[in-house]
Amino acid sequence: MKAPSRIDARGHGTTPCDPRLGRLWPSHDTGGPSWVPGAWVVGIASIACVVLTGCSGRAEEPAGAHAEASDPRASEAVAPAAHTADATVRFGAGSESRVVDLSARSEGRVELEVFEPYEERTVRFSALPALPLLDELLPSSWRSADELVFECADGYRAAVPVSRFVAHQAFFATARVGADFAIDKSVGGAVVHTALAPVYLVWENQRDELVRSEGDWGWPYQVVGVTVAEDATGRYARMAPPDDAGPSAVRGFAVFRRYCARCHAMNGEGGEVGPELNYPASVSEYLEPSWLRRWIDAPLSVRRGTPMPGLPQGIPARQEALDDVIAYLNAMARRKLAPEGEPPASATLDTTPPAESPTPATSGATPPMETP
Repeated sequence: MKAPSRIDARGHGTTPCDPRLGRLWPSHDTGGPSWVPGAWVVGIASIACVVLTGCSGRAEEPAGAHAEASDPRASEAVAPAAHTADATVRFGAGSESRVVDLSARSEGRVELEVFEPYEERTVRFSALPALPLLDELLPSSWRSADELVFECADGYRAAVPVSRFVAHQAFFATARVGADFAIDKSVGGAVVHTALAPVYLVWENQRDELVRSEGDWGWPYQVVGVTVAEDATGRYARMAPPDDAGPSAVRGFAVFRRYCARCHAMNGEGGEVGPELNYPASVSEYLEPSWLRRWIDAPLSVRRGTPMPGLPQGIPARQEALDDVIAYLNAMARRKLAPEGEPPASATLDTTPPAESPTPATSGATPPMETP
């Protein structure tokens, strides 16, 4: 069966940490540690979901729901993880790169229980701790770099700060316990069954409240390559705010890079899942300010079925982060650069703002018809 096409979107909402923390037990398969739930039924019912109901057809659960724990049709045993036939990943670039099949590795392998951010429930993966593998397979200087870039099978590229790997626990998952290696992902209110192979980067977030609060940020799937980005500033030169930008815009640039740039581009630099936001016209120029803020805050409250996830609900100081992102967008409206290889917009079209309407837009104005 052909794997579903990749649509990148963030899960909607976050919840407080699950109080039913897992415990560390010996693994019968590898002799190493494995995560198992405090209540066995949490892990058991995942197979019931697949066998009896078909997870791809279930309704989206509210944030904090644990369908695995509440399903009365759970069996008494959890099926072992079915590893993908090939979990090959390239580490590094050029002649020094190394290609490794992670599914063939058993040393250090664990069964890790996480709060799956796309499905918003507790699941288990068969996984390898990331830090030892990165130390082994990347250049020795990787820990002093700014970011690691995860290249995915569909062309998506996710940049994750090196500091996150040092401060938190990351794992390379190669199989899901009790189910096929896939997730049921909410996209615009619909559920899309999405393959994860070859490798899925996951994080311990049952006890780590900060990682839990950031939703699916830093959870790329279908990973085929990992490279080191020594200088993140150089990678984002075209989307950096003007030199005279205020502190709020500078903070907003950091928020944009972390949560928005994976899907949206500024001046041709960034993601391609969503539209360009600054060139030839800035989104802050053609959207009324209150609607722009609402669109970033809660996209589904503006447009039914949109795949845009909005700023994660659980991040620290979220309202201030919204203000900072908008300040960044306003600042970037003064720094428009044609994407590399394209002629300046003035040579191909009229970029003069349209004349003001006799009835200026207000906070109660009709929302824009085009996706920002």
